[in-house]
Amino acid sequence: MDGSSPGTFRVGIDIGGTFTDFTVIGDDGSVSLWKQATTSDDPSRAIAEGLEWVAAGLRLKTPEFLERVSLLVHGTTAGTNAVIQRNGPKVGLLATEGFRDILYFRDAFKPERFNIHLEHPGGFVERNLRLGAVERIAPDGEVVTPLDEASVRAAAETFRAEGVRAVAVAFLWSVVNPAHERRAAEILREELGDVDVLCSSDILPEVGEWERTSSTVLSAYILPVIKAYMRKVEDHLSGLGLAHPLLIMQINGGCASVDEVLRRPVNAVHSGPAAAPAAAAWYARELGEDDLITVDMGGTSLDVCVIVGGQAGMSRKLQVESQPIGVPGVDVHSIGAGGGSIAWVDNGGALRVGPRSAGATPGPAAYGAGGTEPTVTDAHVALGRLAPEAFLGGQRKLHDDRSRDAVERAVGEPLGLDLIAAAGGILRVVNANMVGAVRAVSVERGIDPRGFTLVCGGGAGGLHAASLARAIGMKRVLIPREAGTFCAFGMTVTDVRHDHSRALHAVSSDERFEEVDAAFAEMEAEARERLEASGFGPDQIEIQRSVDARYVGQVHEITIPVPPAEAYGPTQMREIEERFNAEHRRHFTYAREGLPIEFLHWRVTGVGRIPETRQPAPARGDGRALVPAGTRGVWFEEVDAVVETAVHWMEALSPGDRISGPAIVQSSTTTIAVNPGDVLSVLDNGSYAIDVDIESAAAAQLTTTTTTGANR
Repeated sequence: MDGSSPGTFRVGIDIGGTFTDFTVIGDDGSVSLWKQATTSDDPSRAIAEGLEWVAAGLRLKTPEFLERVSLLVHGTTAGTNAVIQRNGPKVGLLATEGFRDILYFRDAFKPERFNIHLEHPGGFVERNLRLGAVERIAPDGEVVTPLDEASVRAAAETFRAEGVRAVAVAFLWSVVNPAHERRAAEILREELGDVDVLCSSDILPEVGEWERTSSTVLSAYILPVIKAYMRKVEDHLSGLGLAHPLLIMQINGGCASVDEVLRRPVNAVHSGPAAAPAAAAWYARELGEDDLITVDMGGTSLDVCVIVGGQAGMSRKLQVESQPIGVPGVDVHSIGAGGGSIAWVDNGGALRVGPRSAGATPGPAAYGAGGTEPTVTDAHVALGRLAPEAFLGGQRKLHDDRSRDAVERAVGEPLGLDLIAAAGGILRVVNANMVGAVRAVSVERGIDPRGFTLVCGGGAGGLHAASLARAIGMKRVLIPREAGTFCAFGMTVTDVRHDHSRALHAVSSDERFEEVDAAFAEMEAEARERLEASGFGPDQIEIQRSVDARYVGQVHEITIPVPPAEAYGPTQMREIEERFNAEHRRHFTYAREGLPIEFLHWRVTGVGRIPETRQPAPARGDGRALVPAGTRGVWFEEVDAVVETAVHWMEALSPGDRISGPAIVQSSTTTIAVNPGDVLSVLDNGSYAIDVDIESAAAAQLTTTTTTGANR
């Protein structure tokens, strides 16, 4: 915080398992970053406390600050946590009679189909609360069996007696005729009063009974939780003077108003991690980098995403707790590998790290808040990689003695290792876990990561970035200046986004052009209406069209962009076919030109463009030689030794500065380890690039102050 106070501000707030991050961007391009310990019992309290600190840093009272906030986007873990911890409210499912077990039978495939010991992942609705209603709609939308309203009222009586807080209604073929679902929902609301009722035709109007039902059940499961939380935060901020509506980060990489998110609650799952690719894509445009792999390492998890051609990958196959989410989401792969991940020795004597985390409370042993188990953070402290006095700008003192004690007791003694070997082993294991996560989104999908730039965010990302790149064979690392609050920054540069879809089966050899035109017109009108209601003018609204397509007879489809047109005809259909064949060739190395193409879902994405962020370039240095703030002994995996290392403060660096490793570059929100043989450069925008020397063995020849490895 520099005390400057421009006219208006954009604010991003990301709640993580350990810290709640704040990024504030002024209309003059100034950037302020803040990390506040997450209050897991009431996350909104960390928001209030953090905003108070942010405002004070700008020499303002909280109401004065919020009155000048033009955009506030919040990423919340409330929905995701409810699903992962399975501590949400009791919910019910009303399905077509005879189909109440769709959640149990799933798609008839096991995630590990040859594992006979694999347990069923379970669902979020107890079987006695999965009820049937007498009704039937045919695939063409015709009514086969009229809705028996008495069966719906009987189900409502059961739900009432069981204390159900929300009900998901998912009938067969409601995607082509939602009349029965809508009427059943009306009856349930009449009978159950304040109980939330959601229809699958509103949540996911697409073919695929299991996915559609799962998405609706997940929405019902988290709705009571996120509604109470979001309304509380919304009312609190409004009461303090926030003039503009609170926006929520969505799984699709865009944001939306609280009302819009509550219309389709499943979009709030993975709300925070979806912002990291948005931040990386912004940097891709600014730096002219098209192909990136983003790694966001916070206190609890590691989130990885591939960006090709400046665009983050999207998927409709995402799952949470083995349940399909259904809606399109940013394709982020997450593992339990963060600064708070706990190191432990399993029954076979192997060192493991994560997925369990110490979280914000009690946190790593170094916090001195009651934590006694060693974490990744404790390993860094024990190895001199984190300065106890520099953490969070000194607002939290790290206790290096407690870190050493925890590592020695829980890892060193069981494995017969000294302190340095034990702590180094923790970092080696977590680095291997991170390499596996990157390979999962790249190599295992046919992508060679070696030509990509690795973008590392999160408070812990910079400590692992270069080692991770070296292990994968990547030569360049980018660490944004907002790395410590990477997702929160992404929220300040993301657009408002609404996704719409219609199930309309067609084949490219058919001539159902008028139906396609009508579907697009209906969805676009709805998209524009919602965006205009959010305050966007015609010149700020962008409409994107796409379709799910496959060759006739295929099981899986791919989504391809559809060219805009006032009306579709044979010419436009040929262009769609060409796009599909090209995309199929890119995915699977072949295409079958001339074969009919089957279309399932036609899609419209409405985007409300947020004014572009302009950040002034920091002044370049005067060319004088850099003088480190000091030196300390730091362990590096590359040499398996503690090396006397120069320490620099980020605030003292300027564009054009270059630092050769070994070196530590630290700030109040993140720390960068520059490994022996690597070179860190400060870019014109104030971010940091590391050129990774993956070929040279010169690093191994360095003179070290302490030799390690004797006890392995």
